[in-house]
Amino acid sequence: MSNKVAVITGGARMIGRATSIKLANQGYDILIHTGGKSLEEAKKTSAMVKKLSKKCEIVTGDLSDLNTIQSIKNKANEMGDALILINNAGMRIHEIFEKIAYEDWKKIMTVNVDAAFLCAQALISSMTKNSWGRIINIGGLSAHIGGRERAHVVTSKAALVGLTKAISMEFIERGITCNCVVPGFIEDFDTDKKSLEGHWLKHPQTPNLSTGRYGNPEDVAEVISNLCKKESGYVNGQVLHVNGGAYTP
Repeated sequence: MSNKVAVITGGARMIGRATSIKLANQGYDILIHTGGKSLEEAKKTSAMVKKLSKKCEIVTGDLSDLNTIQSIKNKANEMGDALILINNAGMRIHEIFEKIAYEDWKKIMTVNVDAAFLCAQALISSMTKNSWGRIINIGGLSAHIGGRERAHVVTSKAALVGLTKAISMEFIERGITCNCVVPGFIEDFDTDKKSLEGHWLKHPQTPNLSTGRYGNPEDVAEVISNLCKKESGYVNGQVLHVNGGAYTP
């Protein structure tokens, strides 16, 4: 078998960065996709991975552009055998229901759902060839509890759960599993916490939460990386919440 490759969309920072490092520690070369705005952050992540003596390449581009999907496939094939796909890229646009532009609706669906489908379709042959693969879709809590001023985002993340279950059923006999990991409120050090006060979702910053803290990217990356292990082959088609108990289905 060629070098083992993990492909991570939206891999420049936060959950994408933490997952890149976890999977590099598990022996994978890393292919990061990022939009152009996060290129410098992607370069930092690449440097972190390379310090672990693993290769790391970067593909930039808009996931609503089919050329970007093709570039991801081409680069992954060039690097080795793509055995892991983490569909982490996503878009959020806040707008009240009556004012959501159809163009914004389509853009959200394209990036949050279509791109996950297309990336999986592009890389599934490499996994099939090796009779082994892991696809992890990163969901959203609002898909499970609803959300204000983001009907398009809520709908797209709910669709991602459906895609997860469809892939999980169709490819398990080829040794390929597919699961969805749903983060809670993950701390972003670039975010002003005061802007989160009174947030209607009541994520882990809620004072009465037993964990008493925000989540961090490593909390989510730990779950993702465990699902990517050989020993996790019996976990398939599941939705796993990582939110410190803020939401318990």
